[in-house]
Amino acid sequence: DRFREQKRMGIVIDHEARKRIIIAKSIQLFAEQGYDGVTYQKIADSCAIARTTLYKYFRNKREIFNTAIWEVSYLLVGRFNEALSSKTSALSRLERVLTAVVQLLFEQRVILTVILDYVLASQRAGHNLSRNIHSHTIGLRRIIHSLITEGIRRGELRKLNAGLATDLVYAQLEAAILRLTVSQNADYDQIISMLRQTIETFKAPAAHSSKNGRCEAS
Repeated sequence: DRFREQKRMGIVIDHEARKRIIIAKSIQLFAEQGYDGVTYQKIADSCAIARTTLYKYFRNKREIFNTAIWEVSYLLVGRFNEALSSKTSALSRLERVLTAVVQLLFEQRVILTVILDYVLASQRAGHNLSRNIHSHTIGLRRIIHSLITEGIRRGELRKLNAGLATDLVYAQLEAAILRLTVSQNADYDQIISMLRQTIETFKAPAAHSSKNGRCEAS
């Protein structure tokens, strides 16, 4: 068969590596030309492969786009698990989760630009993507909400409305995403400081006193 023939000739193709290359080059094309401006043929040309070869990996450019988004989601889930596996306080884990999110946003700012372009183009065409967006964000919302709820229950946070607090934190993440996609001056430290300041306002008086006591002792 073909694989044996390739092996006999000393040609062994790493298909997973090729898929990653196709995704990376496609995202770059989407960022430069817009989702609608990129054709399947342009993707094949960019990857220096024939259209027929490209079809063996992805049926269309929408599948490439969706795969790229899911890969970012999987990366985020992995970082969530690292942050959540810590035995520290709910507050500390919440900070670690938000830091992981912001780090990934900065690493993947090219794909954020592509997603924004795609969403705007879809809205102009009359397509409602709210369900798709919700499916990609519900996990993060639930994690933030559960950590805030745990913090309230354990007395680390004030008796506040967990739903509204979650909405506030998530709105700041959305603002960070918008800044990353439309501005070249997005500052990582500034965004992290903004989120930490918000969390600081959630803290129970006892948590503030404990923190101040540790600072004085040091």
